[in-house]
Amino acid sequence: NAENELMARMKVSKAVATMAIPSVISSLVTVVYNMADTFFVSQINTSASAAVGIIFSLMAMIQAVGFTLGMGAGNYISRSLGAKNEDIAVRTAATAFFTAIGIGVVMAVTGLSFLDRLVRLLGATETIAPYARDYARYILLGAPVMTGSFVMNNLLRSQGYAVYAMAGITTGGILNMILDPVFIFGLRMGISGAAAATVISQCVSFCILFFQCNFRKGCIRLRPGKFTPSLKIYGEILHAGLPSLCRQGLASAAA
Repeated sequence: NAENELMARMKVSKAVATMAIPSVISSLVTVVYNMADTFFVSQINTSASAAVGIIFSLMAMIQAVGFTLGMGAGNYISRSLGAKNEDIAVRTAATAFFTAIGIGVVMAVTGLSFLDRLVRLLGATETIAPYARDYARYILLGAPVMTGSFVMNNLLRSQGYAVYAMAGITTGGILNMILDPVFIFGLRMGISGAAAATVISQCVSFCILFFQCNFRKGCIRLRPGKFTPSLKIYGEILHAGLPSLCRQGLASAAA
């Protein structure tokens, strides 16, 4: 597409800055969700604040799925587009996206079915568990949206649309900071309000990213008919994406 051709003619230093700066901002914004929730929830009580910290491990797991599939697919898509093999790029994008949605649904259903055991496993005590359950319930409901958003973010970046990917993620981060106090204190939802604000913000990001992927000229569209769950495509995705899974796993363990 025209964006990729422009990137190919651009000086390396300028190309790196063009891609790196929006990518760094996008990565920083993913941290904002948890920081904003922690700040506002800490105004409730210490148990609620601790619950957010505990459920951060769950969010890290959800992010790990999205980043693994997104970064792995993005790597393969970039190479495929460079080799003028657009069909493989389209199939890889669809496979990564719909696989992420599917895994997100499985995580949501499984987590909600065993919610009490899950929060205990993550380290919740008797005092913290009620808050952790309330917070985790909304986060799990939003798992499919979160995994899909992280994949689309990386797919856009792999095609040279890092600025548009940043716009989707950043909008969600700003909206989350606005909705947190409204839901927590204005609507008196407590810690559930923080989680609801996060999920709504993620849904907005998802819609923006989905629009960019499917309606921006020259961008690979996410077509269900191109979903190709082959060993070759999954192998290529995991080969490049597993390091991200390991990093997210270490972050989750540290939390």
